[in-house]
Amino acid sequence: MAKVKEIQYPTQEWLDKWVDKYLDDHPDEKIDDFSVLTERATDAWWDNEVDHDRPTPFDLTPEQKKAQKKAMSTGTRKTTTYKFDTKKKKKDDEKVEIVQKIFGFVANFTENCVISNEGREITFNFGENSYSLVLTKHRTPKK
Repeated sequence: MAKVKEIQYPTQEWLDKWVDKYLDDHPDEKIDDFSVLTERATDAWWDNEVDHDRPTPFDLTPEQKKAQKKAMSTGTRKTTTYKFDTKKKKKDDEKVEIVQKIFGFVANFTENCVISNEGREITFNFGENSYSLVLTKHRTPKK
C-alpha cells in the first residue's frame, strides 16, 4: 500500500461522529461548550494520523530535519560529576588461608590447579572438564 503524501484534514462529518460517540460513551458528563469536544476530536484525529505514520501539518520540512540533526549531533558530551570508588579492598587473611588449604587438597587429584584470584577463586581441570571454586564470605547476620 502506497504511503499517502498529502495531508488529510478531519471532515466535519468525522468530527460530528466522534462527538456523538463520545456523548454516547459518557452520558453523565455535562457539556457546556461543544468547542472543547471538537478540540478533543481534532486532537484524536491528529493522534491517529501520527500513529499511522501519515503526514501532518506538524511534520518538519527536510531543511528543519537537517537543522535538527545538526543541532543534536554537535556539542560536547557531559562529563560525569561523580568519582568512581577506587578504594582498594582490604586483604582478608582468613579467606586467603582457607583458599590455600583448599588448593593444597584439590591439587592432589586434579590437573592445572591454580589460585586464579587470591583469597577468592581456584581453577583446575578434572578429566576433560575445567572447573572453578569461588569462596564467598557471608556477612554476619544482624541481631
